[in-house]
Amino acid sequence: MIEDYSTLLGLLVAGFGSGVSVGMGSGTASPIIIPILTLLISSSIHQAIGTSLFVDFIIGCTAGVLFLFHSRVNFKTVLYLGIPGLIGAIVGSRFTSSASETGLNLFLGIIVIFIGINFLVNGIQKNLDLIQNKISFEWFRENSKIFFPVSGIILGGISGFLGIGVSGIIALILIFVVQYDIHTAIGTSLLIMSFIAGAGAIGHIASREIIWTAAIFAATGASIGALSGSTFANKINSDLLGRILGGIILLLGILITVRTILF
Repeated sequence: MIEDYSTLLGLLVAGFGSGVSVGMGSGTASPIIIPILTLLISSSIHQAIGTSLFVDFIIGCTAGVLFLFHSRVNFKTVLYLGIPGLIGAIVGSRFTSSASETGLNLFLGIIVIFIGINFLVNGIQKNLDLIQNKISFEWFRENSKIFFPVSGIILGGISGFLGIGVSGIIALILIFVVQYDIHTAIGTSLLIMSFIAGAGAIGHIASREIIWTAAIFAATGASIGALSGSTFANKINSDLLGRILGGIILLLGILITVRTILF
């Protein structure tokens, strides 16, 4: 039980900030929540991951439902990616205690930084046109019934293992491979994240790797933040939203890299 009011307030604020950024442009709460937990209350990395996944689950539900209300979610994709992702997340969460995450985190962080810079500088459409001219995703579109489940299992495994909500990665797949508009890609990815992060959280809860007081306070702030962020995202144009997504992805990559080096 956490009885320090300043710590509880810090968790509430951290959750709110995570909710705003993820609800507005997808991503994950883990680069904020995990360091906060390890620094403020000296939690183990395994407890921090489980708690972070619970927060991502709440954000995904809150923001995803709001995007759904605005008809910016593709349910078929949610099922094709979300259910396999759920299975992958449960499996991945079982291996957290016994494996090193440093190499994969560094690799992921560098790739995400590169993508974020491109989105922030060039906007969504220029990047989309460039990639579509250089790379053919036709096979993936024609074989989406194979590609989506396999991708879901892999991303779910990464999420359950590392405590990353992966909605940002899913949004990129939906934008570049499936050619969704950015609003639908973000809305669909957030709802998928609720499946994946929720399953990963359950796996960690089963191993008693969650701090309930921290989870409840951070998730409360996150739900308010997600509602605010996703409301704003649904009111702005695609180019601005694409640049915001780039900024969030860039920040996410930096935080993942710094967290890996320092923690």
